[in-house]
Amino acid sequence: QLRRECSYRIEGGFPTARFWTLYAADQSLGVVETGKPRLAALQSYEVLRQADNSVTISAGHHPMPGNWLLTGGAGRMYFVLTFYDTPIASSTGLSDISLPRIVKAGCDA
Repeated sequence: QLRRECSYRIEGGFPTARFWTLYAADQSLGVVETGKPRLAALQSYEVLRQADNSVTISAGHHPMPGNWLLTGGAGRMYFVLTFYDTPIASSTGLSDISLPRIVKAGCDA
């Protein structure tokens, strides 16, 4: 269970896709309200990648270097990752697909 009071790292490889989006969602699966002009969303064209094409994204209340997904508020949270124009939609080998992992980095008291 993900909490909006905590910070997380989303790290690893992403399946092949022409474009993907990632956003922090509330219970209704709408974008988390941050109270700031910055949305709780990122997309594949704006992220910094490692030499091996993997991505590390920090998610939380406080600014972080690199790829940062702002979250805000309190309560339950979800990450919604959407792929566009991807061969995995027509693949029967779904067991070969690896998604990035979510690691809890810490929580506010």
